Amino acid sequence: MKSLNDLLKGEIIAYCYMVMRGKPAAIIPIKTSQITAAAKYIEESFNLRTYAKCLTDEWATLWIYKDEYLVEVIKSLPEKPKTVFDHWVLGKVFGYTDEAIKEFVTENYYLKSVPSQLGHGGKVSELSSK
Repeated sequence: MKSLNDLLKGEIIAYCYMVMRGKPAAIIPIKTSQITAAAKYIEESFNLRTYAKCLTDEWATLWIYKDEYLVEVIKSLPEKPKTVFDHWVLGKVFGYTDEAIKEFVTENYYLKSVPSQLGHGGKVSELSSK
């Protein structure tokens, strides 16, 4: 098992504190050779859970989270967010405020009016990509 260097350990500590203080999850890029040592350190030092997803033979993403159910959410997350929902759910998982998510979505998508499909003759807003 490879030991953790000080830079990686410091990054892990910062992300663990974020999760301990209320963010649902954090993610860190990590060499696959360090996954076991990092996961053990996180679980023993911070009593948090981890989930690793290999990206290549040498690199992985290491998720840090507190609540057990989040692993199922993490496994379902889009790798390349394309829709408003994708960005919204990622914002929630990373602990962004509703206002921050709204600001991001509004800056990256615009509202356009479309005829109502409710039969009331009114307008509804539909989000479209810029």
